[in-house]
Amino acid sequence: MPLQFVTGDPLTTTAQTLAFGFNAKGRVEVAAFETQLYDAYPAAFASFRKQCNSGRIKPGMLWLWREERLNLLFLVVRESSVGMTRMRFVENAVMTIARDYELYGLTSLALAPLGSREEWSLLRPVVEYWLKSCALPIRVYEQT
Repeated sequence: MPLQFVTGDPLTTTAQTLAFGFNAKGRVEVAAFETQLYDAYPAAFASFRKQCNSGRIKPGMLWLWREERLNLLFLVVRESSVGMTRMRFVENAVMTIARDYELYGLTSLALAPLGSREEWSLLRPVVEYWLKSCALPIRVYEQT
């Protein structure tokens, strides 16, 4: 089955691409996962922020950073760094992955936890609905 729900650290994934939720303002969020990711890939976050500041990034979109060892897929699921994760933005992002993963050149995907623990119970069914029939191998990391 291509879709698996797992626990653990998404930063240790062996997948080609790591997808995670971010905001449309390009502002770095202060959670531990985002801080570690920012420290490891500052150029990706600088480039993403530049795209946001130019008005090219909107909520619900995807933005891919290609790297030699791990690609980063920004899922724009919040309007700002202090806003809540919106179901409609998550749905649009995962629907785009399910439909267009080949266009993005994705061969395997790790999806970091989206939203807070409270939000995840509402977001998980949306993620599962759109990605369960996708042929792309996907590991969804759940909140622990």
